[in-house]
Amino acid sequence: MSKPLFSVVLLAALAIQGCSNARPDLPKLPSIESKVDLKKSWRTGVDGDFGETSERFNLVAEEGALFLVTDEGTLYALSQDKGKEMDSFETGLRASSGVTRQGDTLYFGTYDAQLVAVSMADKSVLWEASLSSEVLSEATYAAGKLAVQTADGWLNVLDAATGEILWRAKEDLPSLTVRGTSAPIIAQGKVMAGFANGKLKAYALQDGASLWSYDVGKPEGRYEIERLSDIDGRLVVADNIVYAVAYNGTLAALNIDSGRPLWQRSIASSVGVAVEGDVLVAVDMESRVLALNAKNGTEIWENTDLVDRDLITPTFFRDYVAVMDRAGYVHLLDTINGSIAEHRVADNKDVPPGSRMVTNNEQLFILTPDANVTALRY
Repeated sequence: MSKPLFSVVLLAALAIQGCSNARPDLPKLPSIESKVDLKKSWRTGVDGDFGETSERFNLVAEEGALFLVTDEGTLYALSQDKGKEMDSFETGLRASSGVTRQGDTLYFGTYDAQLVAVSMADKSVLWEASLSSEVLSEATYAAGKLAVQTADGWLNVLDAATGEILWRAKEDLPSLTVRGTSAPIIAQGKVMAGFANGKLKAYALQDGASLWSYDVGKPEGRYEIERLSDIDGRLVVADNIVYAVAYNGTLAALNIDSGRPLWQRSIASSVGVAVEGDVLVAVDMESRVLALNAKNGTEIWENTDLVDRDLITPTFFRDYVAVMDRAGYVHLLDTINGSIAEHRVADNKDVPPGSRMVTNNEQLFILTPDANVTALRY
C-alpha cells in the first residue's frame, strides 16, 4: 500500500473507529428483569492481547478444544470444559488476525504481510507465504486451499500444504476506507469475498475465474466519508444464500449460484450477521438489534435498548441471541421478541471484547484485550 493511501486509510480508521480513550461514555445499561443466571464458567490468562479492534481475532471451537492465537504470535489449545491449557507454541511472529484450523495445522496472518502455517504436533512453522499487505482477517480453508484477503484489496488463494499462491484477484481501494477486511468464504466450489468498494464477488475456487459480482454497498454522497461502502462484517452462507452487509447501508441476501439478490434491506453495519434456521439477526451502526426472516427479509422484531453501546457481531447462544458491547457486557436477547433477558460483564475489569464470540451450545467463549479467555454459561 502506498504511503499516501495508507495515511488516508489510517486517518479514516481513527476518525471513524476512534480509540477507547477518545470515545464518548456509553449510555447507561437499561433496567431489566433477569430471566436467566448468566455466570462465569472459567477464565484463563494467555500470553498477549488480541489486536487493535474488537473483531480482528477469533476463537475456533472444535473437538472439545478452543484454538486461538494472540498478537504475540502464541498459539493455544484450551479445553472447552475447564479452560485448561492443552497445548501451546510461541512462534515469535506478530499476529494480526485470528486462526484457521485444519487437522493439526493452524494458520494465521501477520502485520508483516505473511500467512503462516504451523504444526502444533511438531511445534514448527511449516511455511510462511509472503503477501502484498498485512492480513486483517482470518483465512478460510476448503478442499486443500486457503483464501485470505489483505489490507490493500487483494484476494489470495493458496495451496494449504505448501503456501504457494495459486491465484489472486484485486479490487481497487476507494480513497477512503474503514480499516479492516471481511473474511472470504468458500462454498460450493466458489470463493466469495466482500471488498472495500462495496462489491461482493464470487470466483471459481479452482482457477479464480470471475463468476458474478454484486454491489452491496454503493458509494453515495458529496464527501468521501459519506461514500464509505466497505463490506467488513463477516459473510454468512446458509441454505444456498450468502448474506453480506455494507458500511453505508445495505444488507443483502444473494443466491450463491447466480449472485442474484433475493432481498435487501436498508441497514448499515460494520459487523457481521448471525443466521440460525429462518432467523437472521443484525446490528446496525447505532447498535439497534434487528431480527429478520432470513428467507425474505421481513422484520420480526427490533431492540433499541442498547443504542450507542457499540455492539459487536451477534451470536446465537442456546435459547437467546448474545450481543456484546464496548464495555464488555454480554446481553442475552429473547429470540422471540428481542427483549433483554440478562446482561453481565464478561471480565473482571469491565474491558471490551477482543474478538467475535463463539459457542459450543453449552458455553459462550470470548477473548478480552487484557489477555484472558472467558467462558460464560447459564
